[in-house]
Amino acid sequence: MSSIYFPAGLALAIAWASTALAEPVATEATWLKRPRSEDLLSVWPTEAWNRGMGGKATIICEVSLQGALRACTVESESPTGAGFGRAAIALTPQLLMKAATLGGKPVVSGVRIPVNFPKPEVATGTRLPGVGGFSGLTRKSVSDVPWVTAPTYGDVAAAYPAKARTKQIGGRVTLDCTFKTKGRIGDCGVLAEEPKGEGFGGAAKSLVDQFVGPTEFDNGSSTLGVSTQIPFTFTADMLDADKRVIGKPQWRALPTGDQFAGGYPAEAVKAGVNAGRVVMSCGVGGGGKVENCVATSEQPAGLGFGAAAVALSGAFQVTAWTAEGLPTIGGKIRVPIRYEAPETETP
Repeated sequence: MSSIYFPAGLALAIAWASTALAEPVATEATWLKRPRSEDLLSVWPTEAWNRGMGGKATIICEVSLQGALRACTVESESPTGAGFGRAAIALTPQLLMKAATLGGKPVVSGVRIPVNFPKPEVATGTRLPGVGGFSGLTRKSVSDVPWVTAPTYGDVAAAYPAKARTKQIGGRVTLDCTFKTKGRIGDCGVLAEEPKGEGFGGAAKSLVDQFVGPTEFDNGSSTLGVSTQIPFTFTADMLDADKRVIGKPQWRALPTGDQFAGGYPAEAVKAGVNAGRVVMSCGVGGGGKVENCVATSEQPAGLGFGAAAVALSGAFQVTAWTAEGLPTIGGKIRVPIRYEAPETETP
C-alpha cells in the first residue's frame, strides 16, 4: 500500500490477454467473465464510431483480493486522443477475474489488458437510440460516480444471500442502471454475476435504492437518463464486523499541506529528525469520515508522529463506495502517512 505523502458476431472482435505486472505469484489472475462484443459497442467513442474509426488501447490495472479491477490507467492508445483508452477503462466494471494467489491465499496483482476496437465496416453517421440494434451505442454512460450516499457494510451484510452466507462464499456482480430524478438510480439489470445461482444478483438489486449520486456533472449538464455501471463485491469477511476492511480507498478529502506542516511534531524538530512514517487503523463513519483512529506503528518511535497523525484524522474522508464494489461506511481502513519536515527559510 502506498503512503499518503505531503511535503511540508458482428464484424468486431475483442482481443484480450493479460500479463502479470506485480511480484511473482504462485498462480496469476485469470478471467472469469469477459465482455461481449455488444458491451464493447456500448463504450465505443461516439465520434470515432460516427467516422467509422477503429482503434486499440492497452490499460494497466490492479486486480484486488476479490478479483475486481481497480486503479486502471491507459498505457497506450491508437489513434492518440480518439478516446479508446477511456473506453477500455469504461469496460472494467463488467470484467470478473479470479485473484492471483501466493501461498494459497489471494494477493493483489497487476494485469496489462490490450483491447482491440476493429474498424467498423462502414461509417454510420449519427445513430438514433435503438436503430440497427445498437441501442447501447448512443447511450451516455458515466463511471466512477462520486456517490453522495451508498449502502453501508451493515446494509450489504444484511442483503447477503442466505445460501451463500451458509456456504461462506463470496461473489461479484455488476449492475447497469439509469439515473432518475434527484440523483437516484433505477431500471437496473445484471450485466455480470459470478458465481451464478447463489443469489448475488438479486442481493445487489435490493440495494440500489440506497445509492444517491449527483444530479448534474461538473459542466452543469444533468445526469438524468445517463447510465452507470455499479460493481458489487460480496465477501464472507463482511459478515464479521471485525474483518470489514475496505479495499483501495478513493479519497474525497485529505489534510492540506499546511495542516501537515503545522502539526509536525515539536519533539521531532528538537531532535533534528526530518522525516517520519505512521500507519493508522481507523473506522469509517457517516459521510465517509475517518474516525476512531489508532496509530499502529510509527517510525521513529517516541517523537510524536503517531499523535500528530491521529490529531489530523478528522480531515480524512473517503467515498461511500469503492471502484471495486465495496462499501466503506462501517468498515475499517489502514492509513499510511509519510511525513517530511517543513522547509524553513535560510537568512
